[in-house]
Amino acid sequence: MDNVDKVGYPSLAAFVEFVSQFDMPNGVRANKKDANIIEIGRPFSPAMFGSVLKKFTPHVSSTISGRPRQEDAQEFLSFVIDQMHDELVKLKGQLSRANGGKSSLNYSKEDNEWKTVGRDNKSAVTRTQTFIPSELSEIFGGQLRSVVRARGHKASETAQPFLLLQLNIAHETVHTIEDARHLFSAPETPDDYRISTAEKTEVVAAKKSIKIETLPKILILHLVRFDYGIYGMTKLNKPVGFPLELVLSRDLLVSSTTEGRRYELVSTITHHGREASSGHYTADARYSNGQWLRFNDASVTAIGTSEVLHDQAYVLFYKQVR
Repeated sequence: MDNVDKVGYPSLAAFVEFVSQFDMPNGVRANKKDANIIEIGRPFSPAMFGSVLKKFTPHVSSTISGRPRQEDAQEFLSFVIDQMHDELVKLKGQLSRANGGKSSLNYSKEDNEWKTVGRDNKSAVTRTQTFIPSELSEIFGGQLRSVVRARGHKASETAQPFLLLQLNIAHETVHTIEDARHLFSAPETPDDYRISTAEKTEVVAAKKSIKIETLPKILILHLVRFDYGIYGMTKLNKPVGFPLELVLSRDLLVSSTTEGRRYELVSTITHHGREASSGHYTADARYSNGQWLRFNDASVTAIGTSEVLHDQAYVLFYKQVR
């Protein structure tokens, strides 16, 4: 990965160059008695992401400094994750063909349909959407299963992969991410749900529910704080609590297994500012010795867990505990 083509793989090339810029400080503290001493290197400008930003927002300047407007951290994160996944799949295909192997670079979602019989002996029409796996999807990739039930008709099930989960926090019942996760899986009534038969297509009353079928190694939770309304984009400054350790309850999962349900917080992203049109981003990350660090542009400071567990987080990263 040292020499990645910047034209064909701009995101991968940018990250390779980005990581290579980090200087390991001299005399890194490794003793337990020095656990609270954090040595950091010199700050630098991530100018290597200029080409990535140009693809993300082609209508504005690609330079890091003096850009006409800021970008949303979650939107850029989602873009980069998707971009890197596609580039890793493409790179794997290139290497495979170079070694004489066969490669399928089909980026479109597969859509297969079949009938299944569940444990209650009731049949359902099942569809699955998959993406070609990559080293990135093996870390962040999970799978959801949505089920739509209409009286007098076979249930319709859809399996769909994800790299990030969006949680609605605007509902009055949501005060913690546990509340948001339960709302995410709560049954809802879809509008204009149509059933097609040999004779006709009709709109019927139905219920839809979503559960997690496959859990990722790193679970990314996006708390939806920005929304477009009649007054343009607005920010929801609602306090939402989150824990250092997250245990997914069985009612959120397709399987009742207990394995892999425990997660620990490793990083957060926060947007500071009351308005959606302005503000500032910071990131908190857990260091290898357990110390939490706050990254605020060129400033890196050690913080306590009480500062980490504030109630205005925007994106949360949880690592699976085996």
